[in-house]
Amino acid sequence: MPIAHVRGADLYYEVTGATGDPTVLVHGSLVDHTTWDRVLPILSQNLTVLEYDRRGFGRSTLGPKERPVETDAADLGALLEMLDLLPVHVIAHSYGGPVALRLAAQRPELVRSVSIHEAPLFGLLADIPATAPEGRVFLDGIGRIRDLVLRGENSAAAQNVVEVFSLTPGAWERLPLPVRVEFAQRMDRWVEEYADPDSLRPVRAELSELLLPVLLTSGGQSPPFLRTIRSALARELTNVTELDLPQAGHAPHLTHPAEFTGVLLSFLLERNVPSH
Repeated sequence: MPIAHVRGADLYYEVTGATGDPTVLVHGSLVDHTTWDRVLPILSQNLTVLEYDRRGFGRSTLGPKERPVETDAADLGALLEMLDLLPVHVIAHSYGGPVALRLAAQRPELVRSVSIHEAPLFGLLADIPATAPEGRVFLDGIGRIRDLVLRGENSAAAQNVVEVFSLTPGAWERLPLPVRVEFAQRMDRWVEEYADPDSLRPVRAELSELLLPVLLTSGGQSPPFLRTIRSALARELTNVTELDLPQAGHAPHLTHPAEFTGVLLSFLLERNVPSH
């Protein structure tokens, strides 16, 4: 079992594909590297793909508890250096988005490009006058979810999270029971992640200095606030491309893998992204 000893934690990882640009997949909250299973076969035909479990998820140990976004970005940088996979394309989902942005801003020599699907940067909503009330509702909602977890009501907390990111009523009930159990078990870590201000609001000074190509995607079936966040984030970036996946929602790697990988590969392979 491939394990990297990184900064006080043991990180599980897999590398698939022997040719093409090195690429790393950064999973979001409540899941582990297996969330990428449906897109990995397609991506690895064209790229050398690293997938891994962030600390505290899957087969990776938690190690010392620090600020999650800073810790995850530093972990990823150390893992890439250890495996000599650089510079790398970073593909991130949801909470993985702030991690990818932090890595690219602080260690740009390690990164070729960044692709993010629907980073839930609720702080950006709160910073925009037109959406400030909506942003505050989400920030208050995070507090209520934290309170549920503190009371030991992890299933109710996980249900709240799932319903926030779905336009379709009953999304929680449609999940297989093992998935619901897994999500509930990981809610303690979710609370830690979203207690970190950097998971809600990126450092604007870092974004304005980021010159690497960035792809921001949104699902046409996702709640509209995620596209609003994407637009707000795009305004802070210099070299950014925005694209929609009309039929997909918050997890296109699960529901629409062919469409999602097509968009990603077009962005990565049709551009001549130079190494540093």
